[in-house]
Amino acid sequence: MRKNIFTKQSNRSERRSKAGFRMICLVLILCMVCGFTLSGCTTYDNFKIAYLGGSPEVQEPTIKIGVYEPLSGEYKQYGTDESVGIELAHELYPEVLGKKVELIYADNRSNMYDAETTLSELMSQSPSVVLGSYGEVLSLVATDYMVASSTPAITITCTNPLITTNNDFYFTASFSLAKQGAALADFAVDALNKTSFATFKIISDDSVTDTVKRFRSRVIKKLEDENAIKGTYEIKADAVDYTSYIEQLKNNEVESILLAIPPAVAQNFITQCIQLEYFPQFLGTRDWDTEEFAKFVTSNPDISVSYPSVQAAEATDTYQTFMDAYTQRYGTATPPSGAAAAAFDAYLLAIKAIENAYENVKNVDLEELKATPDPDAKLKAEIQAYEATLETGIPSGTQIRDALKAIDDFEGATGVLSYDGNTEVSKNVTILHFFMGEQLAPYSIG
Repeated sequence: MRKNIFTKQSNRSERRSKAGFRMICLVLILCMVCGFTLSGCTTYDNFKIAYLGGSPEVQEPTIKIGVYEPLSGEYKQYGTDESVGIELAHELYPEVLGKKVELIYADNRSNMYDAETTLSELMSQSPSVVLGSYGEVLSLVATDYMVASSTPAITITCTNPLITTNNDFYFTASFSLAKQGAALADFAVDALNKTSFATFKIISDDSVTDTVKRFRSRVIKKLEDENAIKGTYEIKADAVDYTSYIEQLKNNEVESILLAIPPAVAQNFITQCIQLEYFPQFLGTRDWDTEEFAKFVTSNPDISVSYPSVQAAEATDTYQTFMDAYTQRYGTATPPSGAAAAAFDAYLLAIKAIENAYENVKNVDLEELKATPDPDAKLKAEIQAYEATLETGIPSGTQIRDALKAIDDFEGATGVLSYDGNTEVSKNVTILHFFMGEQLAPYSIG
């Protein structure tokens, strides 16, 4: 009886031992699979060749361009407009240096706090260039990330000098707000022969401070008359009645008004001027350059309105290419926004800079640099960067930045663009002019 008991116990122990061995094998296999998964495709492909047969799929390296935009939230429409231009350019020019360009979308959700997480995720993928974002605060949030990673970025419609000041990696694709102020003054004085002016801005709206300041100083300088500015006003954002302001302007016989205020507020202000039968020349900012505002202006033939646009005064060949691509994809019912055209240019600028950066590296005499006696740390780092670029076929962020700065007389959809060694783009300002319900020929100011 005892023998039978010991026999059963022995059999039971043997079964437990085999079960434990199978469990250990299963765990080892799982660990191997996890190891292959975590270590990437190359390791898995080696495993597949060794144990399963077959050959690995060779994946060509891509050049990554980040699209950092508000694709949801309050600024979704503006982010979408800029993305449209990027996508059209990418469809036409999907490769650079013989490699595919991969667009990496990063939705900052129109929120500066979400932007921090979005940027961390985006930069972890090592894009060569970043495009965006709409919204000055959202671009400002990104500035430190670009410097820390030595990655050049091009903000498409933002022009706040704080984005580019003391930042060697953030570029603009649109003319500065200060420049539009000077251009509006030149247009009003030289083209329209106006001699008396007033300016309006929203209280605490610092984004247009430079525009208004440059406008006033330019008018005074051109007319050689400090009394040419007859009023400088700041209004509340939620104001609804402008009667007292308008009556004062009429009494002072002000011929032209710079309304550096949002288009919705401007529509209300101009409507009240019409009601009070006051018809000065209305000057606005680039924010007015929307289809909706143009419809408002053309539906009121008694007014004369002018404002800057990112579009070129004279269509370039690149603009026609952009329009053909846009029409083919979206039709003719809705015209493209100026932001889409500027984004189209930003992508082309990035591609051109990548090409030029690689050519610059190829033209470097590496052997001569290596022969430099007692090279310092900076030179050693440059040599390593050149070697890495030649090996991978992809320039470094610093090399692309330097190439961007050197771009000169680049024909884009929005005009001829240059950087002249800076990060702020230089190009003519186009003034759209509406008179008696019709849009007249655009006016270009250098």
